[in-house]
Amino acid sequence: MTWLQHDSLVDEAKYSKTDWFIVFEEGDMPWFWTKFLKKGIKHCYAIRFDGFNWVAFYPSMGHTDVEILPFGHLDTIQNVSQDTNRSVIIHAKVRRNSIRIRAPWPTVFTCVEQIKALLGIRCWYVFTAWQLFKYLRRQNYGHIQKT
Repeated sequence: MTWLQHDSLVDEAKYSKTDWFIVFEEGDMPWFWTKFLKKGIKHCYAIRFDGFNWVAFYPSMGHTDVEILPFGHLDTIQNVSQDTNRSVIIHAKVRRNSIRIRAPWPTVFTCVEQIKALLGIRCWYVFTAWQLFKYLRRQNYGHIQKT
């Protein structure tokens, strides 16, 4: 129907919204290929305030840690992530499609792939933290926080 300008409520049911702070940093990775990554933005992780607690999602090649951080509702993201060697923080607000399969192909279990899964991003060509940073900025998924 041409008169209907927006999706109906039934169509909106397949979407979920998420709100994360994506922190990009230098990281301390022991692998040889890290010398080919963009200096200052080699690793990424995510933090969010769920209404009660600050929750951190720390992905790595070998494992993933999820942590409840000891900060309150009055703390800002700059206070929460102050003890890292961060380069930049993006506040990403994403509308995810909950029905589509994100990656039907096998992928390497990197921090970037895990953050893409967290945000529901389906770009097969985004491999590095620098590419993810550029993608988030280009798609207007969020705005840069002062660090």
